[in-house]
Amino acid sequence: MYYPLAFDVFLCIINYLMPDNMSKYMNITAVTEDEFRKQFRVVLQRDECTTINNIVYFWMSENPIPRVSGESNILYIGQTSRSLNGRYSSKNDFEIEVAYFNRFYRHIIQKYGAVYLDVKEAVNPKFSEWEELAKYYCTHLEYPPLNRAVPSKPVTCTKNA
Repeated sequence: MYYPLAFDVFLCIINYLMPDNMSKYMNITAVTEDEFRKQFRVVLQRDECTTINNIVYFWMSENPIPRVSGESNILYIGQTSRSLNGRYSSKNDFEIEVAYFNRFYRHIIQKYGAVYLDVKEAVNPKFSEWEELAKYYCTHLEYPPLNRAVPSKPVTCTKNA
């Protein structure tokens, strides 16, 4: 027997508990490098960022930016077998993001609103990252602005946006 209301409630609970909803708590609105460092450290200390491993993660802007085809708020798509905190635990990786603040995020925050991180759990993070990049490419005819390394496997789009 099918119980539509019970199923809808179940979906609402699952959607609420999934990591996709954590982004609203992880906004970075920094104006200075020091503020960025502090806000980024706070984000990385959240329980969700220390306990969820095997993820595809997204750096995003509050409002979408123009792309070759359409617009998107995705700035970067990455993956790690560790947690988000683990991904940025080395001083070098943390400082790379600070450098991106000075060269890129500051402008995005001023023009398009807060930047934030979002994650999706993945059984195979490398493959899931490739899927997300392929989906982005097929929609926007280019990769996200901060993705310098792109998949070596060619993307074949069945339908353009």
